[in-house]
Amino acid sequence: MLCKVQAPRLPFVTWQFDETLEKDDYVGDPVSEAAITGAALVRHLDDVRFASLRALRQLLRALDAERIAIGCITPDRQRLQEELVWVSGFGRCGESERVLSCVAFEDEIRDWLASSDDAVSIGIDVRSPAWHELPCDQLLLVRATRPAQGEACMVLAAQLRGGVRLPEGAAHAISMLVGEYASRRTLIRP
Repeated sequence: MLCKVQAPRLPFVTWQFDETLEKDDYVGDPVSEAAITGAALVRHLDDVRFASLRALRQLLRALDAERIAIGCITPDRQRLQEELVWVSGFGRCGESERVLSCVAFEDEIRDWLASSDDAVSIGIDVRSPAWHELPCDQLLLVRATRPAQGEACMVLAAQLRGGVRLPEGAAHAISMLVGEYASRRTLIRP
């Protein structure tokens, strides 16, 4: 007589909401999770620089980006001034004073800032004048809030290879991270 013993399938419990999940269930997309975790770190840790860089690192991995930065689009909408950056590979990470020209896609940025969308994806062609500064296929910009006319705009800029479509809700989650950084960026110690 053969007896087959099967171990009971234990449910997973999420730490966030005490919800019981089956083994194959997934809580959310990695981009939203990285952004929300990063926003919480920036809000609650005393070392804002460390928390922000950790959040950028997690988002770089989740988006499979080449380079990711938090910075400011100038009021004239022609330049992006990076403040913190994380780069894949052996690139330099940390504070950045890099200023990127946005003249090649100024119209797309103006239209986006006038809209209610949190994010915009701008295609960068190899023949584009922007290619030399931004060697990527796609530039993803996500803002914290809609800026008033003539006001600078805090954004997260990710340089992506290939076409990446943000999962639903991910742009809002990244927007929360950028908002937390914008509210606490004066606390970054040199």
